[in-house]
Amino acid sequence: MVGNSDLGTVYIDTDTVEVVKKDGQYYLIVSAEEHYKESNFLTELKKDEDLKDTVSSLTLYMFTNDGNYYCMPQRYLIDSQGKVCGDLGSNMQMQMIDDKIVSKIYTSALKSLSDKKRFQNMMRR
Repeated sequence: MVGNSDLGTVYIDTDTVEVVKKDGQYYLIVSAEEHYKESNFLTELKKDEDLKDTVSSLTLYMFTNDGNYYCMPQRYLIDSQGKVCGDLGSNMQMQMIDDKIVSKIYTSALKSLSDKKRFQNMMRR
């Protein structure tokens, strides 16, 4: 668990934390799931027949190496069965991290990456 947003609780999948290199730059990749709890938001969302079972969203985040900017290559709505019920598209425009929960996603992913590296080093001994 990373923390609470205005709409629900946010978790990251530590198994998805990865560093990628694109155009000579390094980026931190992580997927985060937001389990919706805000009843008014859920009520509005579920007015769409295709989204009536929506319980969360899944977002793939790509952060710059310095942790100041991010984009969202993939975003989906997830139903109660864990299946994709809506495609929210992507936003590849780099934007400054100005949201507390997005900042926490970045720092949690960075800590997870550090923990994995430490574990791998211990296993080599």
